[in-house]
Amino acid sequence: MKALYLGEKNLGSLGIISIIEASYQRASVVLKNVEKFLEEGAEQQYYSIGIIDGKALLTCPLHQLKQISQQLTCPVLLLVEDDQPWQKYLEQIGNVHGVIKRESDVEFFINTINIIRDGGYCYSWDIHSIKNNGAAMFNDEYYASAGLTRRETEILKMCLDGSTNKAISIRLSRSEKTISAHKSNILRKLGVKRFSDLFFHCR
Repeated sequence: MKALYLGEKNLGSLGIISIIEASYQRASVVLKNVEKFLEEGAEQQYYSIGIIDGKALLTCPLHQLKQISQQLTCPVLLLVEDDQPWQKYLEQIGNVHGVIKRESDVEFFINTINIIRDGGYCYSWDIHSIKNNGAAMFNDEYYASAGLTRRETEILKMCLDGSTNKAISIRLSRSEKTISAHKSNILRKLGVKRFSDLFFHCR
């Protein structure tokens, strides 16, 4: 595993890097500050995961957040604190698969990385209650890149909002068997085995 850690070189970030390297065989973590990362542009290498320290984003203007999003194509994990404007980061930086508290325990942190590497999502907060719409986590570009049909997209949004197969079948005037078939296709296209892997809430 090759990880990028966007943050400042301090005891906290070095400790996080040590945890990653001790937890995975042949893991390497590249530490860069935001300015250096943005300067390198097209010279960037492939990373299996990007970990961004929310403290490094506090002074970033919106255009820099968008630049980070454009340059960082791997799944992203944000490490933030309660009082940081992490919802803004979530809106501006694409491919975010997790937002967890910076002071999470080691087991939780490693489990989050595993979930993200397997294509899932993990949050320290209940995104449903914050956004009032779980489906807002995903945009049209995400749906299109996964190859979801309009009907599958509609069903996925209802699933993310907590609707049961029965509720979806009533709303769409389709049988529960048909809804189950659609859900199987959605999971296959998204490359996950369960919806809990797709939208995993870590409390």
